[in-house]
Amino acid sequence: MTILEEIVENTKVKLVQKKIDFPIENILEQLKNLDLPKGNFKNNIAGKDQAIIAEIKKASPSAGLIDNSFDPIKKAKEYESFGASALSILTEEDYFQGSIKFLKDVKKITNLPILRKDFMVDEYQIYEAKLIGADCILLIASVLDDEQINNFVNLAEKLELDYLIEVHDMDELKRVQKYKDAIIGVNNRNLKTFEVDLNNSISLRSQFKESNIFVAESGIKNQSDINLLKENNIHVFLIGESLMRGDFA
Repeated sequence: MTILEEIVENTKVKLVQKKIDFPIENILEQLKNLDLPKGNFKNNIAGKDQAIIAEIKKASPSAGLIDNSFDPIKKAKEYESFGASALSILTEEDYFQGSIKFLKDVKKITNLPILRKDFMVDEYQIYEAKLIGADCILLIASVLDDEQINNFVNLAEKLELDYLIEVHDMDELKRVQKYKDAIIGVNNRNLKTFEVDLNNSISLRSQFKESNIFVAESGIKNQSDINLLKENNIHVFLIGESLMRGDFA
């Protein structure tokens, strides 16, 4: 079992208890009583020469603990001050030490739109994302079949959430290229080996002929990396570890 499969299985197990503790009916009732705005994530990263989605995460399976003095609010303010276009916040608890609370707390103090970074395997999580204030959700093509992606996209659109579909290779990109309103993200990290290669984004971008916003994810360490990607028609960048560690240059 790969680490990705392990995380997905763990997510499914935890959702069983979560649905008992806070049933979907409760979420739907709260959503009905709230007038939540349409997600503004996509608009905030569109049409820019360089748009950074700055990630807030405490830990990861590949890096371990990233920030000993982790403070999501302080980090969000720092990202906003340097001109980030959007935020990505990890809410997966066991492998990334994330929390829904981090997203809710940051939402109160920032004007930047937020991507809920988690492993979406159930519609429950999408309703939950809307309730906690996310503007965008992550759909990982490698852990979802075509029917699930279609259902999750339809629900996101119904809830006026933007959605970033993450792919790793050309086969996955072909599966999702029909979603004209999707943000397409390419993870440069092989989730089986953890190896990182920026050329993965560059290669897939060169073969992708649609007009979707295209995002390079993982392995971006400095402005030189960004410049290389920009030269290859990629203008949106999801950056995590190098920003969290403060060694992005």
